[in-house]
Amino acid sequence: MKKEVPKNESPLSSPSRRKFVVQSATTVGAAMAATLPISRSAWAAGSDRIKIGLVGCGGRGSGAAAQALRADDGNELVAVADVFQDRLQLSLTTLQKQPDIKGRVKVDAAHQFVGFDAYQQLIGSGVDVVLLATPPHFRPLQLRACIDAGKHVFVEKPVAVDGPGVRSVLETTKIAAQKGLYIVSGLNTRYSHKAQEMMKRIHDGAIGDIVSMNAVRYANGVWTRARQAGMTEMEYQMRNWYYFTWLSGDFNVEQFVHQLDQMAWANGGKYPERCFGTGGRQVRTGKDHGHIYDHFETTYDYGNNLRAYAGTRHWKGCTPESGTYLIGTKGTASITRRSTQIEGENPWRWRSRKEVDSHQLEHDAFFAALRSGNVINNGEYMAKSTLMAIMARMTAYTGKNLTWAEALNSKEALMPSAYTWQGEPPAAKVAVPGVTKFW
Repeated sequence: MKKEVPKNESPLSSPSRRKFVVQSATTVGAAMAATLPISRSAWAAGSDRIKIGLVGCGGRGSGAAAQALRADDGNELVAVADVFQDRLQLSLTTLQKQPDIKGRVKVDAAHQFVGFDAYQQLIGSGVDVVLLATPPHFRPLQLRACIDAGKHVFVEKPVAVDGPGVRSVLETTKIAAQKGLYIVSGLNTRYSHKAQEMMKRIHDGAIGDIVSMNAVRYANGVWTRARQAGMTEMEYQMRNWYYFTWLSGDFNVEQFVHQLDQMAWANGGKYPERCFGTGGRQVRTGKDHGHIYDHFETTYDYGNNLRAYAGTRHWKGCTPESGTYLIGTKGTASITRRSTQIEGENPWRWRSRKEVDSHQLEHDAFFAALRSGNVINNGEYMAKSTLMAIMARMTAYTGKNLTWAEALNSKEALMPSAYTWQGEPPAAKVAVPGVTKFW
């Protein structure tokens, strides 16, 4: 696809382009610089607009679009895409009501795309950056399409719902690196200033060697959407996507991935050799709750006597709790909603009152990097942390202890018969441990 060159600028001229090529050569190698998208060359000057497209117009997508616009005064939202017209319109209405960004929401009728192929139309509409906030099932396919088209991408977590999806994202990550394209992950804790400071101290030895890790996320659950007259099964499941494993990955994949990623980050990017655990449906069993579970308890085994214990639940009326806790030979560390701190030989506590929402910080970092030419590619850790959640679901669904390799190489592909409103979603059955097969 032909890349756009900003008006009144030659693709081979301007000081900003020459500066950018030098920076890119340092970052990804001189041989790579010649293949980078031409449109990015003008951004180093900080004055040219960056054209953003949003795919997936739900609440998180609308939030990501607003944060992207706030990240840089040169950013403009110029295209949106969703399978549902009403969601698309609600998103635009929401964004246009926000005084500080409404002037840069410039989406005309010709750039409002609806349908299962809407993302393809948006990618081909002349955008520079794509924000992917569709249900997790679609992210491997859509991420690959963006990278193949030379687009920079912000992709929400998690990035897949099954082993084939994770493998796809890992492959796409390598292609993006070869092209010098940016992939920024929605695992927003990685961009939190307080978390970054604590992790640096942990990696510098503040708590010594990690001997045990624990993560918990106990919450009350999320929305449900009732079936309406005239809906096909595909439309009902797409509207109620959270409750169907093929779309969300189950709730432990969709939400708990944050805490699992924090453990991976603390542990220097090392992932478990195997896992075992349990889960089920005890409270959330209604007709609009699809076939996902409402609780999981998982043990991750890293070898060398290191284990991590992870528990999550969605039970209304129960006390919420959320945090990641690390035990080391010299102390302990914790990230919770209340505090970020280290106790023991090297005590430390985050005390700043000016912590910015890390959802905003990830977009600030994304667009600042685009302006400077310093490539960000979060693809590997976002894929592997997603797999960490998927393997916990697999072991709970089947009752089978699983190795990392087994989870990664699983042949189970959660896909509908066709991406149409008449297509048949995967069979909606509640998994039964000891009966449901791993494959």
